[in-house]
Amino acid sequence: MNNLKLTKLNTPNGKKLHEMKSALKDFLNEEADSKNTQWMENLNTILDFQDDDNSFKIFSTYKIPSDARVFYCHEPTYICSSILMKAYLTGDSKLKEKIETPLIHGLERCCCRNLTGHGYDSLQGQIEALNIFMKGGLREFIDLHPNLNSKFTEMILNIMIEFEALEREEDFKGPWGEDYKKEILEINKYFNARKVFVYGTLMTGESNHHYLEESTCLGKAAIEGYDMYDVGGWYPAIIPGNARIIGELYEVPNEDMPSIDMLEGEGSLYIRKCEITTGNELAYIYEYAQDTEGLEKIDSWKEYVWYVSYGSNMLEERFLCYIEGGCFEGSSSYRDPCEDPTRPLEKRAIDIPYDMYFGNYSTSWEGCGVSFLDTTKDGHALGVAYLITREQFEHVAAEENGGRSPGYGNWYEDIISLGEMDGFEMLTISNDELHPYNEPCEEYLNTLKRGIRENWSEMSEEDIENYLDSCIRG
Repeated sequence: MNNLKLTKLNTPNGKKLHEMKSALKDFLNEEADSKNTQWMENLNTILDFQDDDNSFKIFSTYKIPSDARVFYCHEPTYICSSILMKAYLTGDSKLKEKIETPLIHGLERCCCRNLTGHGYDSLQGQIEALNIFMKGGLREFIDLHPNLNSKFTEMILNIMIEFEALEREEDFKGPWGEDYKKEILEINKYFNARKVFVYGTLMTGESNHHYLEESTCLGKAAIEGYDMYDVGGWYPAIIPGNARIIGELYEVPNEDMPSIDMLEGEGSLYIRKCEITTGNELAYIYEYAQDTEGLEKIDSWKEYVWYVSYGSNMLEERFLCYIEGGCFEGSSSYRDPCEDPTRPLEKRAIDIPYDMYFGNYSTSWEGCGVSFLDTTKDGHALGVAYLITREQFEHVAAEENGGRSPGYGNWYEDIISLGEMDGFEMLTISNDELHPYNEPCEEYLNTLKRGIRENWSEMSEEDIENYLDSCIRG
C-alpha cells in the first residue's frame, strides 16, 4: 500500500491530477483495516483533505470547463466519500465516530448533480460514479444506514428506479448511440442481490441450506477477528474475537433476504452487519447478539491447515497445479487434481525457523538438487503459507512423493509442524535425514526466484541471489 499524498492544485497539471485521482482509486480498492498503520495514515490524509465546501476536490476551483470539473472536483469527492463509506460499514464504533460527520458532509456534496457526467457523457458519468460507490458497499450502506444522509439515500433509490426502467424498456443507448446495456444490467444485478457469508446451518449439506436454493455459491471464504461458540446442537454463533472463521460466500437474491433474516432472528438473536471476507469482498455476516458466557468456544475449523512451501511451490502458479491438476509451463510431470480443487483461501509470506538446502537428485529438474529443510538445528528460510483443507494438504504431500503418502523412501517423508497461525496448524514436508548436497539446475533456481519476487517485493535481486547462494552447500 502506497503512501497517499493529496494537494489542491491552483494551476492545471494533467499528469499530477491524474496521479492523485488514480492513487485515490487504488486506495478505495484496498481492504479497510483500521489496525493497519499505513491504511489509517491514508484515511487521515483524506479526512484532513476535505474542503470547507465539504468536497474532496483536487483542483482548487469549480471555475474550469465542465468535463474537467467532473474529473477533478466531483469524481474525487465520490471516491473519497466511497472510501469513508466502506470504512464506516466495516469499522468499529471508534472509527465510525471519527468519520461519521465528514462522511455525512461528503455525501451531501455528492448530491449536487445526481452523479451525472458532463454534457453528452451524462449517463456514462453516472454509471462510472455508481461503480465508484459500489466498491465502497453502496447497497449495504443504503440498507443499514439509510438515514445517515437521507438526501443521498433518496438520490440513489431514484437512480435505481431509473435504471430498472431503462432495462424494462430495453433503452440502453447513450446520446451518441453508444451501447450501455452491459453496464446497466450489471448495476441492476448488483442492487438486486446481496452477498452473505454463512458459517453454520446455512452451509452446503447443513439443515438450513435450502434457504439458499436460489442463491449462487461464490466459494469458500473466511473472515478474521471473530470467535465461534456452540449455542447447542451445532448451532454456532460468532462474536468479535481473535480467530479466523471459515465458511461460504453466497450471492443471495433480495427477495430471499427477509426469510434468512427471520431464520437468524435478525435484530434480536443475531445482528446483520458488514464484514470484509477473503479477497476483499464486502458481505453480510450474522453476529450473535446474546451473552456467550458459559457457552463452549469452538476451535478453528480443524479441516484447514497452512501448507508451508519453501521451494518451487512458493510460486503460486506452480502450486496450483497440485490443487487444480495439470503441468507447470509445459513440464511432462502431470499433477492429478485434488478431489476438492478449491484454490487456497489465503497465502502469506512467512519465516521458517530452519535452513533450506538443495539436495537429492530430482528427475523432474534435470537430475539436480531440490529444496529440503535442515531440521537438525535452528536457522532461517523463506516460506509461503497456503490456507488449504487438510485433505488438500494430504494430496499435496502425496504428490511430492510420487503419489504415495509420506513415511518411507528418500523424499519428503516427514510432516513437520511449524506451530500455529491464526488458530490453524502450519505444516510442511521435508526429510529429517539430511540428503547429499546437490546444486539445483538453472530452471529450478529461476522458479524459486519468481516465487520469492511474487511474495517478497521488498527484496532486491541481490538479496534474492544472496539468499539462494546461502542455500547451496559444498
